[in-house]
Amino acid sequence: MESVAGPTKYPTGVRVRGDSVQINIPISGTRKYVTIPQPPTPKGISEAGKLRAYLKDAAKWGTLTQADVDAACNVKTNIIDDNRALFADYAQTYLDNLSSDNTGTRRKYKGILTKHWMPFFAAVPIADIDAAMVRSALNSISFNAPRTYNDALIPLRGVFDLAFLDGEIDDMPTKRIRNKKVQRDDPDPFLPAERAAILDWMKSNWTGKKEIWYLYYKWQFWTGCRPSETLAIDWHDVDWSHNTVKISKTLTGGKVSHATKTYHMRNIHINDVAKDVLLRLKQLTGHQTRVFISLHTDEAWTRDQKLSEKFADALSGTDMRVRPAYNCRHTYATTMLNSMIEPSAAAYQMGHDIQTFKTIYAKWINTERMSKEMMKLDYSD
Repeated sequence: MESVAGPTKYPTGVRVRGDSVQINIPISGTRKYVTIPQPPTPKGISEAGKLRAYLKDAAKWGTLTQADVDAACNVKTNIIDDNRALFADYAQTYLDNLSSDNTGTRRKYKGILTKHWMPFFAAVPIADIDAAMVRSALNSISFNAPRTYNDALIPLRGVFDLAFLDGEIDDMPTKRIRNKKVQRDDPDPFLPAERAAILDWMKSNWTGKKEIWYLYYKWQFWTGCRPSETLAIDWHDVDWSHNTVKISKTLTGGKVSHATKTYHMRNIHINDVAKDVLLRLKQLTGHQTRVFISLHTDEAWTRDQKLSEKFADALSGTDMRVRPAYNCRHTYATTMLNSMIEPSAAAYQMGHDIQTFKTIYAKWINTERMSKEMMKLDYSD
């Protein structure tokens, strides 16, 4: 018969009480010691440590219930002895491998995994999950839109891809699962007269320390930068001699990430309107590192939510049809196309690859082409 293990050999969270082995696990926010059906021998205590690690994984993902504990504490030894990697193990590794700069994406994918996939697969060896199990899980989840369905598949595919690269699985169970078709709405830019009315209202109503809000939106209308890109621009990114600004960072989750959305740095051209904005900003914020800061606090903004609320005020003040502040970006893209700027040059300015740009702004590109073709008409009799 095996001898009882000494206290120095107990795994973390495991203790012996008389002839019983207990493990400490969190249930509903409180920690409890639970007796498990293992003898207080070295092997039994080792199995207790494995069981506790398994339950802690479930607790970490927020999927642990009292029913899970009751079931786990009555499992047979041969189940506990399965040392293959679980889905939860690879889900955590997948999240850990995401760029530390992109906290927003990591938070989003962790939320998707926790909400949709961990309840089905957390404690399942990843090698045992097949396409039928994934389809069954998909059919059990109520997605409110095709885009939500597609988004949910992104981190799931990422987890299986990582396991495949490690040789833990021989095939991708998501390989033949297709995305749902999503209808893309055309951009809804502001017309030139609408843009002028909005900026005039902002200039008249946002004075003093509020002027920075007006300058921010004038910049957005005339550069097409993503809001997260604009708020991360530093003064050393401005090249006055070449009339360019380097776009290589984004503001995500209140922190500057040294990567753009597409992971491609670009130097945007500064037109005369945007240059005037920078010259005025130099007087207001040139003493700081960041170009766009709050004049009320003299500190850099950490998010664009309040700025979006201010934009809604401007639309209300001008009796303008409501549209998101992000549509300032669409306005600049369509302004370039209506000005006969080549789509490839406009795509670079916006930070798109040419195919994505053509897909989003196809209507305006076709209009531009038609205008050029119509100029060839011979009106003579």
